[in-house]
Amino acid sequence: MSVWSNPSFFEVRFKCIKCGICCVGTEMELLPEDVERIEALGYRLEDFAVADGDTLRLKNVDGHCVFYDPTTASCTIYEHRPIGCRLYPLVYDGREVYVDKTCPTWHTVSRREVERLAPYVAKFVEDSRRTRIVIRLRKGL
Repeated sequence: MSVWSNPSFFEVRFKCIKCGICCVGTEMELLPEDVERIEALGYRLEDFAVADGDTLRLKNVDGHCVFYDPTTASCTIYEHRPIGCRLYPLVYDGREVYVDKTCPTWHTVSRREVERLAPYVAKFVEDSRRTRIVIRLRKGL
């Protein structure tokens, strides 16, 4: 069983105000488990992902994530959203995990929450770098 098989575990506990800032101009990486979960909803890979080397990222449409609905300021697949979206506002710069201050409520993420999820944020970035290869292998392409 994959470490990523329980998506709700990776949700950062903080005071999200659903402002949508994190959905604008997203470069969110996808894991193979994210791709499979979203495809199970009936979406085709090319509908929601773009390739960036061996990484797959969420596609942007009109400057925001393909799943972000600006009229309702909400995610159309919220319950099935990618692990990276669940981990936000935690980010990894290759050296350390920290809270992204672009998020208006970044200060509501506790130190304990950062410590709980930091190892997974780094692993997420590492694992996402192989998503395109894993998807090709799983589909026999």
